[in-house]
Amino acid sequence: MSKGRDTRMRMVGVMAEAVEEKGAAGTGINEVLRRSGAPRGSLYFHFPGGKDELVEAALRFGAGQVEELVLRAASEGGGAADAIGLLIRLLADRQEAAGFAKGCPVAAVAVEAPPGSELAGVCAEIYDGWESGLAALLAAEGHPEETAGQVLALIEGALLLSRVRRSRLPLESAARAVHALLERT
Repeated sequence: MSKGRDTRMRMVGVMAEAVEEKGAAGTGINEVLRRSGAPRGSLYFHFPGGKDELVEAALRFGAGQVEELVLRAASEGGGAADAIGLLIRLLADRQEAAGFAKGCPVAAVAVEAPPGSELAGVCAEIYDGWESGLAALLAAEGHPEETAGQVLALIEGALLLSRVRRSRLPLESAARAVHALLERT
């Protein structure tokens, strides 16, 4: 990896972590530069659109990490219920390892972004992608398309409650709810 690419990826990784912990509004550029060790000029060199462009890159990076967990769960799990249960356990493990300082890498920005803004559009695109991935997994077993949105909503809500309550219990409850939902559909 080139030095410039390495600097860019460090900045994206730091921003992704910080946004997940405290949102885009709560994350300053100076903090990202300090934590990444990048020189000030690197921001506009790598992200001419400024902070919003860096946040977008961080969202896509964070979404990719979640997609990797989804792929892992799908390859290791048996059916859809087992794969989604494993995904939820992996998310709970990730959250617990971070001391419940992290949640969903997209949720913080989705709540902050003004409706119709570019960042709100990026969040919607990521959520649509996740829902489509779940729909494909579920369709293979004959579940209705709307079930994917229900599963995503259960997971997102459980991530938020787990973070706020500093407990993996909401995620464990969501896993049981997903299992029951899939038995009914």
